[in-house]
Amino acid sequence: MSSGGSWQVVVHNDDHNVFSVVHHLMRKVCGASDAIAREKTTQVHQRGHAVVGEYESREEAETTALSLVRFGLHTTFGRV
Repeated sequence: MSSGGSWQVVVHNDDHNVFSVVHHLMRKVCGASDAIAREKTTQVHQRGHAVVGEYESREEAETTALSLVRFGLHTTFGRV
């Protein structure tokens, strides 16, 4: 791990994306297994957000977050 710490990507609940779309994007963009994608999507739905990835570099986190945003998910990233 770099001395600067790691970065995480967080998906937030919204009023326009349905469960199946969020689940699909967790698999496609984040590379999550079906079970992990379902767990993270459930967290987004029930808790209002979920950490969907942790990365060593800002660039990796930013790329993942931007991909999710481009597909319409409310997504943020920041240092852990």
